[in-house]
Amino acid sequence: MNKAMIAHHTLNIVLMIILIIVNHFNVLSLPVSIILAISITINAALLIRANRKKIENDGVTIDDYKKK
Repeated sequence: MNKAMIAHHTLNIVLMIILIIVNHFNVLSLPVSIILAISITINAALLIRANRKKIENDGVTIDDYKKK
């Protein structure tokens, strides 16, 4: 896993924890929860994009990895 993917995974975990805390304690309003959910979705899309680029550059798929 390269540094970009580690950053995306870490950011998704942090955003998810913040979203759970906000929703559990009902600290902030609905717009903040919506913004956090959209941020998680966008970051997940960027993670998929970074992963696809890594696979295209390395040329290794899951099936190729399992064969090793």
